[in-house]
Amino acid sequence: MNLKPPPHPLRPRSPAGMTLIELLVVIAIIAVLIALLLPAVQMAREAARRAQCRNHLKQIGLALENYHGTHGIYPPASIRAPAFLNNGRDEPQSTWTIAILPYLDAAPLYGSYLPNVSTDDPANNKLRDASVPGYLCPTDTGAQISFEPRLGITYRRGNYGANFGAGSWGTDDWQQIQYRGVMGQNVAVRHADMSDGASQTVVVAELRIQPSPRDNRGVWAFHAAGAASVGLDCDSLCRGINSDPTSDWIPFCDPIAGGMPCTFQNNVDSNAGPRSRHGQGAHLLLGDGSVRFANQSVSQVTLNAIFTSQNREVAGEW
Repeated sequence: MNLKPPPHPLRPRSPAGMTLIELLVVIAIIAVLIALLLPAVQMAREAARRAQCRNHLKQIGLALENYHGTHGIYPPASIRAPAFLNNGRDEPQSTWTIAILPYLDAAPLYGSYLPNVSTDDPANNKLRDASVPGYLCPTDTGAQISFEPRLGITYRRGNYGANFGAGSWGTDDWQQIQYRGVMGQNVAVRHADMSDGASQTVVVAELRIQPSPRDNRGVWAFHAAGAASVGLDCDSLCRGINSDPTSDWIPFCDPIAGGMPCTFQNNVDSNAGPRSRHGQGAHLLLGDGSVRFANQSVSQVTLNAIFTSQNREVAGEW
């Protein structure tokens, strides 16, 4: 007898996989989700960077207060020996950012500094080549490009400049209270000198780096105007925060440098205005230790008031 096994019941066929249309739909959904999430992620990252930048200024403010407590006065924005004006290279120079290093947990770096020679001197190579994290805004990546004032000499950068006021960089303007800031060339003020009120006087402001080896903006150990200093006496077009980043007058600035061209003005009146890469404004450290984000819509009258320390202007709300 022929015994055959019963035929197996038919099994349902499993799908071979996703169709092309289904795959495209999934890809489109993923793309939409990424498009929705990416701006939020970028905004969150920028908010974190802005908070870090703000904290850097808070720490700088504490360091300046400790310096003031020790010396009874703020450090000059720049120290240039009288003989410097004759040869421009070989005499001692310094900056406020060098002076406060011991108060920023950077005492070893300050210990490497030889104040009796120029910062260009090979003996100060370690100082010039140091990148100080507390001097860097994480939003501005321009610090990756060192400043080269001449062959074989390089300086690292930062993003914070001392307020030298609403006049030119020269000491002469400091004799006139309508221009006087907080830290100038070979001069500075005390707390008691801030007759406009510490809470209404800028001490340090953000400055934006132009990533060009010939532009000295942000060079924290360099003595020239616009390097570690910020002021308002620039070309009329740049009188405002972020209003026209192309018009700062800076020594050694290449006029064809992309992104932030400027006029070459190799003289003591050159300077940098308050700038940042956050967009819409810049952080300002005030004399009472607070840090405020000043919107680019702040009026020129208000800027003049908060960038001078003894002119008795009323800044108002900003």
